[in-house]
Amino acid sequence: MKTRSKALLVIAILIGILAGSSFLMVGGAWLIARHVPGKALLTVDVAGPLPERVADSPFGELFGPRTVSLHDLRGALVRAASDKNVRGVRVRVGELQAGFAAVQEVRDLLVRVGKAGKTTHAFLETAGEGTPGNLQYYLASGCQKVTLGPLGDLNLMGLASRSPFIRGTLDKLEIVPEFEGIGDYKTARFLFTEKDHTPASREMTTWLLESLSSQMAADIAASRGMEPAAVRDLIARGPYSGEEAVDARLVDGIEDWHGFLESVRSQDGAELSEISLRRYLRAGRAFDSGETIAVVLAEGGIQRGESGYSPVPVFGGDVMGSDTIARAFRQVQKDRPKVVIFRIDSPGGSATASEIIRQEMLRTAREIPVVVSMGNVAASGGYWVTCGANRVLADRGTITASIGVFSGHFATERFWADKLGVTYGKVDTTPNATAFGDVGPWTPEQRARTQKWIGNIYDAFLTRVSEARKLTREEVDAMARGRVFTGEQALQKGLIDAVGGMELAVAEARKLARLAPDADVELVYYPRQKPLWRRLTEKDDEMARLRQTVEALASGRITTPGPVWLPPLEIR
Repeated sequence: MKTRSKALLVIAILIGILAGSSFLMVGGAWLIARHVPGKALLTVDVAGPLPERVADSPFGELFGPRTVSLHDLRGALVRAASDKNVRGVRVRVGELQAGFAAVQEVRDLLVRVGKAGKTTHAFLETAGEGTPGNLQYYLASGCQKVTLGPLGDLNLMGLASRSPFIRGTLDKLEIVPEFEGIGDYKTARFLFTEKDHTPASREMTTWLLESLSSQMAADIAASRGMEPAAVRDLIARGPYSGEEAVDARLVDGIEDWHGFLESVRSQDGAELSEISLRRYLRAGRAFDSGETIAVVLAEGGIQRGESGYSPVPVFGGDVMGSDTIARAFRQVQKDRPKVVIFRIDSPGGSATASEIIRQEMLRTAREIPVVVSMGNVAASGGYWVTCGANRVLADRGTITASIGVFSGHFATERFWADKLGVTYGKVDTTPNATAFGDVGPWTPEQRARTQKWIGNIYDAFLTRVSEARKLTREEVDAMARGRVFTGEQALQKGLIDAVGGMELAVAEARKLARLAPDADVELVYYPRQKPLWRRLTEKDDEMARLRQTVEALASGRITTPGPVWLPPLEIR
């Protein structure tokens, strides 16, 4: 028996033993879990990356704490807002690695719970310990009361962005980046060709930060009973110690965790019964019964082939495979729900893969209405795939648009020869045999061919956007050229139809499906989540992607994720 087969057999045996031993415990707790006590206090821990969904495990939290997802938080908080048994929500906010839009959506849900007449309390051990705490506090401020731990600080001090540029490293290695692009604001190529922001790049990053900062200040002001200008002034003067934060009315008090627990357990003289997020979800969640709404979930860089994960630095992460997403849409067409939500979180990538996905979405939309819901990012190819949907929505803090194109390669010939002593014998049958990647530099003709190629892609991009948004090509080109906008800005430009999270997408889906505004609906996600054993056996695919990258480096064919791609944008 091969080593791999033996390993799989051992895993299967362990799974069987664990499943058998946990069956009685799970089954015995099921009836208790289904019951929500009267006068309940929903307790929620929010920390980490806040992914849209996490894979279901038959063992619950046996192997460690389960990562909280937007799907879980949404399902619990939307339900809690109308649940007569839930009197309040207690939120413990930890370190966040989530995008701005994800944090904003959770915050908006907490605000809704408060407006429904429930008490909402947030606890922060600290909002940044030697690090920015903007997002932690922003989320916590969605609650009616905010409490800080005894040694906690409030590092609310304004948003900032850091963009890496590797041109200096490439120069030291004698690697020449050769990139062509359309639009001064298509900044992806500057990651390789520049050592700092260009004027256009700095201008674009500034307006993004100003839009997000304005949203954050306005939201905090509304929750804390202040004027937005006053909050902006407080942010400019941060960070704050706990006592300073209380004096500035940014938090309501300082208390240790146990004291905080005691203070929120009672309401109107009655003791509340704590119920955890996991238990509450087992008793039911919003959007889990009624008319079916299909949700096609598309996350990661867009590539041809199957979805997966790439371990490659900078270019890696989750992969949205065109074959996987197209197949999901075809399955939706077979299942025939009344409406589809296309949930996107992607920086783009391959233009060909983006068009494959868009075409399958359009085929679906001809028979079943499609509502696009953008997450943290839906830019470049991530915006391309939305063109033609019945409705396009984004969170206010979503990063979107980036209607532009770039392409290029790295000339590594001097690196191999001067640094490692490797030389290449070259035999070409035509002048352009190596036009799309060689160890040497482009010839003038090859550069011209690349410019023509990306020009064709840009023209196609303009056409699709202008047709979808009912704008002229000239109007799209004037606002495009690679520019990136927040969802709030994109609405002003006419690039989306409305701002809001998944809850708004469900409301729009109900309208298109001609359902009552308060009709019960069930969200059914596509593609189906892969079982645990399948995910365990696909680890080899990750190593294959890494091996392909190393082989590309050796051959000189180092390429970027695709001509319609937005590099990572870190905002803290």
